[in-house]
Amino acid sequence: MLWFDQENCVDHKIANPFGPLIYHNQVGEGFLRLLQSTAENSKTSGDDRGSTLAGNIAAQTQAVVEQMPFMEHLYPHVLHYVRSCYNRLETNLIGVTPKHIDSIKLHLGDGPWINYQKQHEFNPIHAHGGTLSSVIMIDVPEEIAKEVDSLDYETNMPCPGQLEFIDGPTSYLCPGTYKVIPKTGDIFIFPAELKHTVYPFTSDVERVTMSFNVFDIEKIYD
Repeated sequence: MLWFDQENCVDHKIANPFGPLIYHNQVGEGFLRLLQSTAENSKTSGDDRGSTLAGNIAAQTQAVVEQMPFMEHLYPHVLHYVRSCYNRLETNLIGVTPKHIDSIKLHLGDGPWINYQKQHEFNPIHAHGGTLSSVIMIDVPEEIAKEVDSLDYETNMPCPGQLEFIDGPTSYLCPGTYKVIPKTGDIFIFPAELKHTVYPFTSDVERVTMSFNVFDIEKIYD
């Protein structure tokens, strides 16, 4: 019979000091409506971005976005992510959270772009330029998530339409990848150098996402 010191295990802590942080949240209804309107307008008015992007996707356009309302909705999400990163550094006695973290300024380089992913299209493993990157799920048809349950073959790693982050080798109890079944309204923020991929799906639908890179976070120290 195994003996366990249950009393001393009740108040344990698990440290998570290594690796990149991934922010995952849902955007509000107002922001989602703005994004959906932006995606609809950008499909015909936005410049083609395909030659600058990794995606094996026919329609990838520059987002024609209203800068002020877009940034007002986006800013709190990026701020929460940056604050979480600094909190982890401070917890591990590596640094101190800047005093003016609530007034950081973001620079999005060439601005956001929109992917209109269709049946059998995909984004291969790639990373972005800049400091931080983000993807927002503007419209993810439910048919894509249901494909996992309707595969006509057996596999121990079903992944139609999934977003996968890749960071280092896989070892025992320490996976090197993180898969997500995205839903409409999801927002992810992560380090720009973190590799990721988007798998194809077979449903005859269109998945719409917006991505952007933060190329600079203005200095916030005194």
